[in-house]
Amino acid sequence: MKTLTWQQLVSMWQYLRHFLVAIVVFITGFLIFRSVWGDNVNLLSLFQIKTFKDINWSDAANGPWLLLGLFLMLNAVGLLFRARIAWAVTLILLMIVFTFTWHFFSHLGINIYWASGAAILLILMSKDFNRSSATAGGIAAFISFAVLLFYSTYGAMYFGDGFKPVIEDLSTAFYFSMVTMTTVGYGDITPQTEAARLFTVSVIVAGITVFATSLTTVFAPIISGGLSRLVRGVKKPMNRKNHFIVCGTSVLASATVLQLIKRGFDVTVITVEDEDKFTQIEQRIGAKLDIVSGDSTDSDVLTDAGVEDCQAVLALTNDDATNAFIVLSVKAISPNIKAVTAVNDAKNIKKVKRVNADVLLAPQLFGSVVLASVLSGEPISNDQLLDMLLHSGEGLMKKD
Repeated sequence: MKTLTWQQLVSMWQYLRHFLVAIVVFITGFLIFRSVWGDNVNLLSLFQIKTFKDINWSDAANGPWLLLGLFLMLNAVGLLFRARIAWAVTLILLMIVFTFTWHFFSHLGINIYWASGAAILLILMSKDFNRSSATAGGIAAFISFAVLLFYSTYGAMYFGDGFKPVIEDLSTAFYFSMVTMTTVGYGDITPQTEAARLFTVSVIVAGITVFATSLTTVFAPIISGGLSRLVRGVKKPMNRKNHFIVCGTSVLASATVLQLIKRGFDVTVITVEDEDKFTQIEQRIGAKLDIVSGDSTDSDVLTDAGVEDCQAVLALTNDDATNAFIVLSVKAISPNIKAVTAVNDAKNIKKVKRVNADVLLAPQLFGSVVLASVLSGEPISNDQLLDMLLHSGEGLMKKD
């Protein structure tokens, strides 16, 4: 078994560090969750309240504390998908956790340290979280709905004397919250005081916003995708044998796919985009495509794309670390599979060379050498151009 080199370890860290952030966030939420359930407080007793006067507000104060921990644990799942919306929501929640803990539970120093560390990691690695997905959108929509439900229910209990009839128990507060959030408004419970009216207005406005966002984020892609499949029918994948697999939809990848198709080759494209974006990809490239949605570094996704029967796998994404891991995944399936990779940043060439791709392209370095040669008047033959292009990661680099 080969020992990983330092360059491979660096590449692995660049690709897997978002997992570390997700783990730290999950542990932060779990510590909060455990600290609440470790207290001698029965939160379930809140749902057995019969009158407003029976509420022990010191116990009720643990409600948002418990929810913060739960929401952080849920957002950790979104961070695994590098979801930008999960990054933003988690950062806000961590700030709330830090402030809440510092003010009310200053003795829980470990919670403060973990929340601070997680927030720092999120800020330092913000560029790693640049994806949008239905999964992340669903998580964000759920969190928004849960926060609003908590706010409206406890607010209705707090301003209960300002309503007619008076809201005295949690079940009535929950009923009023759902009716108001959905803007149904049966009129059986109405606000009478100014504070109660302002609170009701805030719930209505927030309810419209959250419900509209949730419907747009979660259900719109499902409905749109269903109608799209109904119109164009179920697309059968091509016979994935003796074909080329192109990973990514970068400018280089798109141009390569088009040129291969023009020459009569079958091509399968692997992209992280959802199915509802397939039509846009086909329009951008200008051809009907066989597309697989998934992570190109995942062996199951590569197998689904027919990697074992393909002519070659082309790792042409905009991220050098991802390209390197695609090659490693391909070679792990079978060392005999041909792998081509592109290097977007010239400083990463030596690192990417360690993965032993069959062909290594460095378009930026190749273009810079050709441009410099043309401007200086140096003659370049066709053979020299071809040699430089196919060895742009090696032939254009001075050997140590």
